[in-house]
Amino acid sequence: MIRDARSSDANGIASVHVSSWQQAYLDLMPADFLASLTATLPKREAAWARAIESKASDVFVSEVDGKVTGWISVGPCRDEDKACAEAGEVMAIYVLAEYWGKGIGAKLWASGFKRLVDQGYKVITLWVLAENHRAVRFYQGLGGREELGSRRTLVRGGVSLEEVRYVWER
Repeated sequence: MIRDARSSDANGIASVHVSSWQQAYLDLMPADFLASLTATLPKREAAWARAIESKASDVFVSEVDGKVTGWISVGPCRDEDKACAEAGEVMAIYVLAEYWGKGIGAKLWASGFKRLVDQGYKVITLWVLAENHRAVRFYQGLGGREELGSRRTLVRGGVSLEEVRYVWER
């Protein structure tokens, strides 16, 4: 089931966030950095509870047998080079590894994308690690295309990683 997140989902969202990073980025980030994320769970849970309550973004969760198995966060585009009045952003989407390939990500995507379209956004953006091939294939399968000239570098666990922006235009 896909539904709007409630503040009581904060622990589940934080747990999916950390676990998904630990699985999806295993070959992209240092193992010690990924292992250290477990210690951030209480801080992440509190941040998610605040974010859901404040409605800073729209958050949907997937739930299987009462357990949060994935989530998506969407809202206005945060990129300075985009006309934010017309651009919405998928800020993040994560699904527990044991549910990859079962359609949960696509259902979360559909809910988040619909919310952005219903809010009047004409362009949808998302940043993805260039070397996260599974995610890149997922976004391309949903009709996304890499926006030329839209690369940026971030550092996680002492490693420089390149992100690319994907766009969907209506």
